[in-house]
Amino acid sequence: MAKGWRQICFVPTFAALIFSCMVPVCHAELKTHQIKAAYLYQISKFVFWPAERKQVDTFQVCQLGPDSYGGTLQKMVGRTVFNKPVTIQSISSLQQAQSCHLLIISDPKSVPSDSLRKLVSEHSVLTVVDGSKHWDIGMVSFVLEKKRVRLHINLSLAKLSGLTFAANLLEVASEIHTDKK
Repeated sequence: MAKGWRQICFVPTFAALIFSCMVPVCHAELKTHQIKAAYLYQISKFVFWPAERKQVDTFQVCQLGPDSYGGTLQKMVGRTVFNKPVTIQSISSLQQAQSCHLLIISDPKSVPSDSLRKLVSEHSVLTVVDGSKHWDIGMVSFVLEKKRVRLHINLSLAKLSGLTFAANLLEVASEIHTDKK
């Protein structure tokens, strides 16, 4: 029953977020990094992690590299994801990401694809990157299309990690990548 309510509440909340993202980027109060930070929180509630990843005290959001969100991630602190308080941590290497639930990769070019695939397959970490060129290491990629923030989702990498996405989240993605083997 809780899952049904979660989906019912998600549609209006996510629709409001999507419509707010359709406002042209020229409005100073709606900076791109603020929109992405709001997306991150909503996305995290509609990803399904393996049960063993929920047996923790906090939901850990980690940022690998410099803060590309201009401090807006701090707004997530105190909120909850799967009834666990959100914490934000800055890390400097993939080895530190094992306890992360959501890993924001600020500089995708600096992360070896093989190392990242090993991390996500062993620890079920949701990876987020900027730009469509890096969809191979990000399960969620933020992309600017016609001056709007859009989502590209890599289902193949999510499957490798043991993560699944709610259908509502897949519906708002402008592009979904899958292995076609």
